[in-house]
Amino acid sequence: MTQPTPREYSYREFCDFARRFSQVDLLAAIARTALALPSKALDKRFRDTPLWCLAALVKASICHGNAFRTAKPRDRDIRLGCYMYNNLESEDLDQPDLNSGFGLMVRIAYEQLPPQMSNFGEITRLDAFFNGYSGRKQLEVITAETLPELLGAPLMQAVGVAMLLYGSAHANAGIFDPRWMDRPDFAEILRIVSRDDVLSVIDTVFVNTFEEYRAQAEIMPQLPFLERYRVNPLTARPLIRLPDERLIAPIPQLILWKLSPLELYYQGIKRWKEPFTRDMGELLEDYVGRQFDALADAEVWPEVVYKVGKNEVKSVDWIIVFTNLVLLVEVKATRVPAPARAGDPTLDNTYIRTLGKAFTQIDRTSRAIADGMPEFAKVPTDRPMLGIVATLDPWYMANSFGRALLPEPEVPTMVASVREIEALVAIGQRRSASTILIEVTAKDDERRFWELETALGSYSLPGDRNPLLQDAWQRYPFGHQAQANRAAQGTS
Repeated sequence: MTQPTPREYSYREFCDFARRFSQVDLLAAIARTALALPSKALDKRFRDTPLWCLAALVKASICHGNAFRTAKPRDRDIRLGCYMYNNLESEDLDQPDLNSGFGLMVRIAYEQLPPQMSNFGEITRLDAFFNGYSGRKQLEVITAETLPELLGAPLMQAVGVAMLLYGSAHANAGIFDPRWMDRPDFAEILRIVSRDDVLSVIDTVFVNTFEEYRAQAEIMPQLPFLERYRVNPLTARPLIRLPDERLIAPIPQLILWKLSPLELYYQGIKRWKEPFTRDMGELLEDYVGRQFDALADAEVWPEVVYKVGKNEVKSVDWIIVFTNLVLLVEVKATRVPAPARAGDPTLDNTYIRTLGKAFTQIDRTSRAIADGMPEFAKVPTDRPMLGIVATLDPWYMANSFGRALLPEPEVPTMVASVREIEALVAIGQRRSASTILIEVTAKDDERRFWELETALGSYSLPGDRNPLLQDAWQRYPFGHQAQANRAAQGTS
């Protein structure tokens, strides 16, 4: 592609470019491009056509185009569209309530980082999170009987459908045709996941028509000067039903991501409202405790109820005792709302309201331990103490730009998503997780301001495996992804 003369483009120019082309042909070209991308973001092909730019082209085409365009996009058109998106005018920088460094970094992080995450942890967490629950409390709405309402089928069958769709997308340029299930070579797959389950999971979780996609986009929160950062319905429903009834995944990488507890969160709220959020909080708290319990050198103690005067007060959710560290863990399942993810004026208060409370809880518990409250008599005081706020959502920049908004506990404290906790526990299978935490939170170590996953980079090895996720993977249909891919080859 001949590089265009450098300049900035308006979002309207970008949308007008996308709407030039046949919608179906553009989605197919985007799918081919997405499937050809290397895994490393530093590769030139990834930089030329990153996943978030491709997803933006899908959104612009469906929301602003129509079914009557016939122009077929070439590969260079896809690259040009991504170039335009990467050079959009930054209207937000001219707005005093939008141009803080914190807001800028948060909106970039939420747009660019999730599409680059590995799908393995997201899809395997589904079983470990829901089916692995210890049952320590009675949940309000989530049970083995009601979970299929959220997924369209029992959990294992839903995972099998997701793997089928993912394998088919890779083998067939993003396409899955439900009519393939009538063919004899599909019989082996239907012995693992039934036709009814395939269709039910697709309709419940994965697919939008063009009209449904547009309707969903229209109800997303309005974000003045931040149009490009409005939620893309493709993240909620990664398949589009074409006029001929075939299904296409313009960004196949989003398929397995969809079946993560994180992405099912809003679907559950729509179905069960507040009781679902309370159940998710309990499930996440239990899951984080089970993660730390998978460390051989950790004692995991649950929440302590103690008295301050006549009042009963609850400690942090988990107290983790190592031979060289006491770790106070407060768990928050609240997701970052869409406007805050775009760095709008609600951003600061969102972080203060949710994370600030967790930081205060850690500080309150550490003070109770230091003051010798009898309920904490067994907690050692002869070793360092740290705090972690464990979240379902990645609260990007909380350890750096957002830190100035949060209280300063007496013990070093950082925010870590459940994905980062999983990574820490994976490394902790072969070396001391507590020592790593002590090192990366040291006062003279800049890593205390990083995302934990980034700070763990120098400790991780390719062979590290999280035991809870690994166990879940072994229970899944098709056994492993290579088998799913091979099964889907019969659909081409």
